[in-house]
Amino acid sequence: MKDIVIICAGGFGVEALAFIRSLNEQARKEEREAPYRVLGFLDDNADTLKGKNIDYPILGSISDWTPKGGERYVLGASGPAAKEKLASMLKARGCEFETIIAPWSVVAPSAVIGEGCLISAYRIASGVTLGRFVNAAGSMLCAGARIGDYSTVTGFSVVENAAVGRRVFIGSHAVVPDGVTVGDDVTISAGSIVMNDLPDGAKVFGCPAREF
Repeated sequence: MKDIVIICAGGFGVEALAFIRSLNEQARKEEREAPYRVLGFLDDNADTLKGKNIDYPILGSISDWTPKGGERYVLGASGPAAKEKLASMLKARGCEFETIIAPWSVVAPSAVIGEGCLISAYRIASGVTLGRFVNAAGSMLCAGARIGDYSTVTGFSVVENAAVGRRVFIGSHAVVPDGVTVGDDVTISAGSIVMNDLPDGAKVFGCPAREF
């Protein structure tokens, strides 16, 4: 059983807790040892969990946390830039990160998933490659899709055989079709359909997606 600390009580942090609980419950039903013991959250706002009926404490602030040794960490931040900043800072202090895959996600054996990812995708097909600290929530990642480090793919989005760069945010119900290349630091707004390659730093919206 691994001891887990969840970084960020907001963002995807509470969702990460739900995924971990589901994995533990599945193990109990199968008469296996639960894989995780959640110790609590790290958050710079001590009041983040107030009113949320969460029965785990905030152990301390992210900014001054030092790992105790032996525990693993889950990154619950959602913004790509925030993920990179927090992961880099905490790894420099010796924190080791766990990838969490929700039990309802269907992941092909040939998919490659990097360190510190948080996955609740409906399907991750064969040949998909995810970099480090990628969030894939309720999405479809089709054969051959490549998602760069620190990117976030939100609910009901579809990424086909496309190359997505680092620190990209893909909003809900967006589509990135076959053959499209998306640069680094791109924001794809909800509902957008990306028909052409996007340069670094682009912010797009619409069907077809255009810069705004």
